[in-house]
Amino acid sequence: METGTGAKVAQNQQHVRAAERFDLEVNVDLESDHNFYTGLTQNISSGGVFIATNALRKIGDRITLKFSLPGTGETLAVETEVRWIRENSALHKVDGATGMGVRFVNLSPAAATAIQKFVESRDSLYYDDE
Repeated sequence: METGTGAKVAQNQQHVRAAERFDLEVNVDLESDHNFYTGLTQNISSGGVFIATNALRKIGDRITLKFSLPGTGETLAVETEVRWIRENSALHKVDGATGMGVRFVNLSPAAATAIQKFVESRDSLYYDDE
């Protein structure tokens, strides 16, 4: 894992946000092949989620997330891929919490529908001043 450069993106891939982000602060469980971690989401889109955690994974790693969307009693289990990481250290401070941005991979139709309904009911994090 590289350190000291703030937000890092998979090399040779342009970091383009394909969907609007929306506030979402819920606990999330992260599972990889041999590890189990917890984190806190900060925002979500139909394409992925940002997870505030000190248990950073490498770009390209696959992680299974388990979380519940507000207003639903259902726990979603979704496969994700780490797309970028943000690290804060004593020597290098960046805006925002340490964590990683992950994209959803192979969403089930039920999970995709639940996430889409949730983001459609929320206000975007960005506002157009025009």
